[in-house]
Amino acid sequence: MQVTVTGRNIELTPALKTYLLDKLERSQKHFDHDLAITALLSVAKNPSVAHCQTAEVTVKLNGSMIRGEESTANMYASIDLVADKIERQLRKYKTRYYQHKVHRKDDQEPVDVGAQADNDAVISKEIDSETFKPKIVRSKRFPLKPMNPEEACKHMDLLGHDFYMFINSDTDQVNTVYHRRDGNYGLIEPEA
Repeated sequence: MQVTVTGRNIELTPALKTYLLDKLERSQKHFDHDLAITALLSVAKNPSVAHCQTAEVTVKLNGSMIRGEESTANMYASIDLVADKIERQLRKYKTRYYQHKVHRKDDQEPVDVGAQADNDAVISKEIDSETFKPKIVRSKRFPLKPMNPEEACKHMDLLGHDFYMFINSDTDQVNTVYHRRDGNYGLIEPEA
């Protein structure tokens, strides 16, 4: 297992690193080859943030990325939660996608997606308040890969995101898949 650990606003003590490595070691048992894992431990210096200690873990394997992020008031608790989340996602990847990809390339099973909880009340309260002024706080760049919508849904689930942008291999256009509130997926395509 190849683990890169970085810290933001926190001193990475040997005890903290050892604890993280021990927790992530459980994830390695699902695979024969070494996993490339990147971990970011950060502490928000804002006293109004209750869950200020965040553990973020990204695992790269076979062209896919699996990502988990958890925040609590204690870094060790955040590490426990994110390690459990990553282990569940890796187990899901291996049982659903890795084995099916090897044995059944064209016939992939649909993915079970639980309905995601909305935070509409909080969002509408912020929009109603006069202090809410949206701004871009983060920008990402990533390569768009040609794939079919089912593969895009798989990648979206592995990353733990609510949407995923990709190039549709059937139409050669940029499309987006997303989670619907009813537990299914949606596909956004540009008009011709």
